[in-house]
Amino acid sequence: MRGNLGGWAMELLERAEMAGDWRGAAAAWSRLGRPYDAALAWLGSSDGAGLREALRTLDDLGARAAAAAARRRMKALGMRAIPRGPRPATQAAPAGLTPREQEVLALVAEGLADREISQRLFISERTVHHHVSAVLAKIGVTSRTAAAREAARLGIGSPT
Repeated sequence: MRGNLGGWAMELLERAEMAGDWRGAAAAWSRLGRPYDAALAWLGSSDGAGLREALRTLDDLGARAAAAAARRRMKALGMRAIPRGPRPATQAAPAGLTPREQEVLALVAEGLADREISQRLFISERTVHHHVSAVLAKIGVTSRTAAAREAARLGIGSPT
């Protein structure tokens, strides 16, 4: 249910969706701070970029049934390289971190720079940078210092 909106606003958004203005409806839902509804608005469209964004949002929100519907829609449209979504082990991990992200977070918590992490894990510095960015976003912090504190709180230590 999409309640808590004035009847007029709800009617306008539903009309946009029914008229096939997926982009407009999704943008309106987003402006209202309703990412789930914005993602749902895309499900009727055939816009690949919109469907991919919707799927990313639904996966991030943990909306498994809606994400499965998005994947079915993408498959029906013949889209390729449809993301599978987080693996069960990742979903169960602290903050939804992948095993590699947990390793990177542990090394960030040790105070290592990206270059040192790349050497320790035998991956490129650029890949480390991407992992660090993903980790910061997933745990909801903006600095490496805050990430180190969050790692301690989550019980994420040095990789073995």
